[in-house]
Amino acid sequence: MPVKPGATMGLPNPPPADAAHMATASTFIHQLTAANHLERIGIERLIFYPGMLFGTADKWWGRPGCRHSHHEGIDLCFFETGSGGYYRLDETTRIPMAEDGRIVHIMEDFLGQTVAVQQTEAGGRAFLTLYAHIEPPKGLSVGDRLSCGEVFARIAAINNPKIKLLPHLHISMAWADHLPGYADWTWKRLNQCGSKCFVDPLTRMHLPHQVFSFEFGMNPADAFTPVSQGAF
Repeated sequence: MPVKPGATMGLPNPPPADAAHMATASTFIHQLTAANHLERIGIERLIFYPGMLFGTADKWWGRPGCRHSHHEGIDLCFFETGSGGYYRLDETTRIPMAEDGRIVHIMEDFLGQTVAVQQTEAGGRAFLTLYAHIEPPKGLSVGDRLSCGEVFARIAAINNPKIKLLPHLHISMAWADHLPGYADWTWKRLNQCGSKCFVDPLTRMHLPHQVFSFEFGMNPADAFTPVSQGAF
């Protein structure tokens, strides 16, 4: 069981969402479970440390300190099962699409690659979901259309010992007209836009979750079993 200094914390209820977006939560968790053959244990809820949440300047890794900029998304890594087991996603984890969409951009990031997918909302406005720190297959290209639940990548392995992070999936969401054109995209450039240009994925996806307190010096790798080493 993870060490939880102090009490665990729940987040306030997010703003209401329409039925389609509410369904995204159960659909994404179900698809993530199915894509990785986790039906035997199930994913009861995701576990976040404060530094994994949208808009925070906190870190959840390495030496004490703050991020260089506020977090423009959420980091998915840890989860609890219905029976109270604690596991973490790793470099074997297959990533399904959260919603139908079309790939509009692929770029490198400091842990792997980022794939940006566009959904068209009511009224024709373009909404983007960015899946970061992943390894898509070589054949994946801009223009490809993907369906909800379709597996399109794995979480990227972290092979640099200087990077004190665990493999994880970063998800950012934004209205396309709030961001620069794709030709100007780098994560440094997107960070400069500020979290005000992004949407908190938890307000759209409504993922079941709990927030655990965090102290530097903790090693989450010791508290959560990698899914690739689970006996299921």
